[in-house]
Amino acid sequence: MVDKADIIVLGNGFLGKKFAMRGYEVWGRNRFNLLPDYPDLTVLGGYDVVVNCIAKSNTRWCECRENFQSALWSNGNVPGLLSNYCKTHGIRFVHVSTGCLYDSGTGNNMETDFLAAHCNYTVTKWVGEMNLVDDDLVVRPRLLFGDHDDRNNILSKLGKFAKYTVEKDSLTSTDVLVDAIEALIRHHQTGVFNVACDGTASMAEISEWIGLTGGYMTEEELHEAQHLFLVNNTMNLDKLKQCYKPPLLRDEVLRCWRTLNA
Repeated sequence: MVDKADIIVLGNGFLGKKFAMRGYEVWGRNRFNLLPDYPDLTVLGGYDVVVNCIAKSNTRWCECRENFQSALWSNGNVPGLLSNYCKTHGIRFVHVSTGCLYDSGTGNNMETDFLAAHCNYTVTKWVGEMNLVDDDLVVRPRLLFGDHDDRNNILSKLGKFAKYTVEKDSLTSTDVLVDAIEALIRHHQTGVFNVACDGTASMAEISEWIGLTGGYMTEEELHEAQHLFLVNNTMNLDKLKQCYKPPLLRDEVLRCWRTLNA
């Protein structure tokens, strides 16, 4: 069993809110604001496990040159500071990274495959991973969705799109990510783990599953329309499945969609 009283979750965004819904103590900026001029980490001393969900994840925001240093601090430097503190004080450190680090158009990506920093966001997330140590647990989710409304929930955003991409992707629900982290902690795992639902789908397929209608577009057309290098890739889950069996992607999408629209 994972004793929730021994775990502190940092970051109260889309994922952090799911941890809170599941009974974990979650600190947002009102409780934990790691400022560059005064990085006080002593408040973490009473916990056995620190889960880092702090991130600048808005890719458009990250692409603005004036925001890069702020993104680099949150996504790149903060993980290293937390990792170093946890290592020094005998605390287990769990870092939520991203499956966007795999190159676009590649399939069945394993944790040891080559990474690609193809936009400012992935540059900062790659730096974050490079600042960690071997004893840390790193999870790489892809395209988060969930059963609670949030501006970062893929399912909450799909209805706003007129066209959907046709390339396959891995996707991760917030419940699956919390369940996987719990299982990996329980099994005393370290290193990198891909975390996603079992199976892959395109945004076009998902829109059809939940009854949305629209046109179709390729990844190249998406890049041209959005002026962002957004990626499509799928992740191998064999390593994760040794500790945790995620639900089928279609089943989880439909469960979350029904809850969102109940």
